[in-house]
Amino acid sequence: MQTEQLNGVVSKPAYSPVELNPKSSFHLFIAEQAVTGEMQSLFDGCGVDKESAVYSDASDSRLLESLAAMPLTGTLYLAGSEPFIWRVASHARQAGLRPDQIRMMVPVSRERHLFCCHCYQITEGVTYSPFICSGCGLSLEVTDHFARLHSAYFGYQANAEDSSDMPEKREVG
Repeated sequence: MQTEQLNGVVSKPAYSPVELNPKSSFHLFIAEQAVTGEMQSLFDGCGVDKESAVYSDASDSRLLESLAAMPLTGTLYLAGSEPFIWRVASHARQAGLRPDQIRMMVPVSRERHLFCCHCYQITEGVTYSPFICSGCGLSLEVTDHFARLHSAYFGYQANAEDSSDMPEKREVG
């Protein structure tokens, strides 16, 4: 996983094309909702032990059990929204997987989780900026600074000096 430098910010994740790990003896494919075409191609091209599952919740107990049972020679492939793949990757690291065992596909949506730097609340489903914080109600400017610990982007109060002069609403991407 590399990061993208955009407007001086170097923490926004940049996703590379995912390929099968030829050194793996086991492949686990996890998707958030429907399996993407890219993931299906990888799954079909995989001739060794493999398993595929779809979960709507990154903290599903069955998912966590699958990650805990993952062999040391396995590779995990993730597809879904950015918050989902980062949460599952975090659970996988906690279960003992190394970063090189985790392959993240390009997120299927531009939806972000937003971490408010004022009240520390995480707001889900953010697609535009500025966005109203679900915790403190401030209008937040959505940045490209990504916090891997929270699987969320940082949001700061938009135009704190003059709250009557707000920037135009725009989609985040």
